[in-house]
Amino acid sequence: MGFLQSQSISISVFLGIMLVITLSNLFVIKRMSRLKKAIPGPMVSILIPARNEEKNIFACVTSLLNQDYSNIEVIVLEDCSSDRTMEILQSLAKNSDNLRIIKGKALPKGWLGKHWACNQLSMEAKGEILFFTDADTVHSPSTVSFAVKAMQIEDLDLLSAVVKERTDTLGELLTVPFMVHSILSIFPLALAYRTKFQALSVTCGQFMMFRKKSYCSIGGHESVRDHGVDDLSLGKLIKKAGMKWRLYNASDLVECKMYESFKDACVGFLKNYFALFEYRLIPAIFVWTWILTINLFPLVMLILFISGAVTSPTIGISSTVSVLFSIIFWFLASAKFGLSPLVVVLYPLIATISSIIGYLSIIFHFFGCTKWKGRALVKKKSRFI
Repeated sequence: MGFLQSQSISISVFLGIMLVITLSNLFVIKRMSRLKKAIPGPMVSILIPARNEEKNIFACVTSLLNQDYSNIEVIVLEDCSSDRTMEILQSLAKNSDNLRIIKGKALPKGWLGKHWACNQLSMEAKGEILFFTDADTVHSPSTVSFAVKAMQIEDLDLLSAVVKERTDTLGELLTVPFMVHSILSIFPLALAYRTKFQALSVTCGQFMMFRKKSYCSIGGHESVRDHGVDDLSLGKLIKKAGMKWRLYNASDLVECKMYESFKDACVGFLKNYFALFEYRLIPAIFVWTWILTINLFPLVMLILFISGAVTSPTIGISSTVSVLFSIIFWFLASAKFGLSPLVVVLYPLIATISSIIGYLSIIFHFFGCTKWKGRALVKKKSRFI
């Protein structure tokens, strides 16, 4: 019983620290739309890699062509799609002088597909500001105006933003929200902004706006060409170089439909979750095990306490506190970033599924069978620590 008591207390203390981080981040992550809109100034190149995006590309490109910030160019790289993506893009281009379509070149050895596409896009861009966004996003007309204003006010080299994640199916709801919850409750941004500790870099690939000179100075996507999570890797390079970056809340400006089903979401996260740990085995296993523990152990102990199987008041109180903390985290994430309220009751299942995907990501990487959109991913050398 002594072990169970100490474990219960340790978890409640840890979750208490997470609550402090969450409350801090609620104030630190500013809502971009509360700024004044920027008047047209520096040219913004909006860069969109697109591979088999016939379901999303029309809404995405149309929303970006309709920005109220006039000094823009929209460039889409059509990356060897096998569906109607190019046909849709060509139809859009007939009615817009601001849209350019480039055909992606063959993928070189040692590159990941999206990274190669973004590298080609950056080479074509004419703007002082590069805005990388995904083909499954839809933007309000003022997205660029607000983002440029934020860049100007804070003199940023990199601006990233959390967007609203659409979860239309139960499978998406059980996978996608974990990413948003982690940003809010795990990374203390107040500390991250003031240190060069690269592990505290937090960026979102669905919304990355660089000053072009800053992007080029860190080597752009070429410098992270084989890393599974290009957004975090680029953010770390910005941080390492001592440049200024900020993470904003754009959930009322941008909506993203990352995946279509549970299977798609699992495959998508499989390619990223081991890369989050720089392919280090022990930290990855430890973190995913700890996530399982802090989300399931208090709930199990509380059920056993209520049923009378466990009689320790210490376990009962600490488990109750831990479960309440978890409910608060998920409620705040839902309210802050527009997640479905169902995440508040589904969080134990969300955490469990995410941890399982985390373990599978390690296994798939070791066997070299991780794929995305029909392409095998580059197998990076892993290490224990």
